[in-house]
Amino acid sequence: MFAKIRNRLTLRYAMVMMLLMMAVIITSSGGLLWILYQEERQDLRSFTEEEAREQAGMYKEKTGFFQLSPKETEDLDHGAKIFYYVFDTDSQLAASEEPSYVIRDGVLRLIHNWDAADGEVKLKKFRLPNGDRAVVMLCSMKIYNGSQVLGTVFVGEDISSYYQMLKMLLIMMVILSLVFLIIAAFAGHLLAGTAMIPIKQAFSRQREFVADASHELRTPLSVLQLSAEAVQNDNDQKLSPFSTQVLDDMNSEIRRMTRLINDLLTLARADAGATNIIKEKFDLVAMAKPLVRSIQPLAVVKRLKLAMSGDETLPITADRERISQLLLILIDNAIKYTPAGGKVDVLLTRTATPKPSVTIAVSDTGEGISEKERKLIFERFYRIDKARSREEGGTGLGLSIAKWIVDVHGGKIKVESTPGKGSSFIVILPQ
Repeated sequence: MFAKIRNRLTLRYAMVMMLLMMAVIITSSGGLLWILYQEERQDLRSFTEEEAREQAGMYKEKTGFFQLSPKETEDLDHGAKIFYYVFDTDSQLAASEEPSYVIRDGVLRLIHNWDAADGEVKLKKFRLPNGDRAVVMLCSMKIYNGSQVLGTVFVGEDISSYYQMLKMLLIMMVILSLVFLIIAAFAGHLLAGTAMIPIKQAFSRQREFVADASHELRTPLSVLQLSAEAVQNDNDQKLSPFSTQVLDDMNSEIRRMTRLINDLLTLARADAGATNIIKEKFDLVAMAKPLVRSIQPLAVVKRLKLAMSGDETLPITADRERISQLLLILIDNAIKYTPAGGKVDVLLTRTATPKPSVTIAVSDTGEGISEKERKLIFERFYRIDKARSREEGGTGLGLSIAKWIVDVHGGKIKVESTPGKGSSFIVILPQ
């Protein structure tokens, strides 16, 4: 139990750390990208405006022909290549400082399909013939001579290296985050174990107290019950009807307390690992028949039909006493929650696939169990209808003991129920 809780705490701690790391990665990466983009965008727009003014001045000096010398772009390069194209009003190339031949065709395609406004910087991505991804920033601006449009200048920057660098940075951050997450999960596992030490000690003391108290209470309860029965059976004493009723009530409460003490002692021993399971080979059907017959009077009192069906013989290797207790709990529980005129069926069958196993199914036509309550019915002291369970003498421990018996035998127990139609408790045990 504590191992599961520790693992659950570690998992939740790791999930919280993972979410925090993801938030840090996304925030830092997004912020870095935004800052770089804004900086490069501003630089590229300024360079485009400058280029458009220079082209307009050259047009005046050279009587309508663009004349360009190689540009000095060291101030704006930042390790990425800046290029530009100048087109006249007839879309003819007048001048250029072209990018690398690898991305040249892609850039010209972008310019050919350009539809952005003057001064607007756009980030464009396209695939190269070798399958790599190229990333460029591109800006355009009209060249004016007064109110006359002379042409258009396109200025771009190849930021593929930036893109690859940021991609590698993101990958490194993810890898480092995974490493830190593993370290944090390991540390969280150790811390959870340390934090649970006092809880384990408190639980151990509580478990020992329950076991000791349950064991010590059995003797005085037995003495009380025997004393009450002795008084009732003493023919020399003349008891009034009131005294007889008091003794009957006392006997009833003592029997209920005895069952509760026995159940608590069983669970306390189970928590301590003292299961005392003695497995032997026996016929489950032969064991179940007299058990069902012994419960028939209880079904008759409630005007219920109790029937058993299934295979004629069903050999199984298990603890006979515990399996008998399991059947008794399931059948008694079905009878308690089935109204008069209903039916309780006990089905014992074998299953060959995927592994040889034995199936015990106890079905009733009771009120059924809601989906929310189905998740809680195997918890200790949980009762669906507390008032009714009290009237029936229930303690809320029967299904907890049933689940423990199934677990120590390596089996599974589940419940299928439809509110208003009934429930089926299905136990699968290895044969």
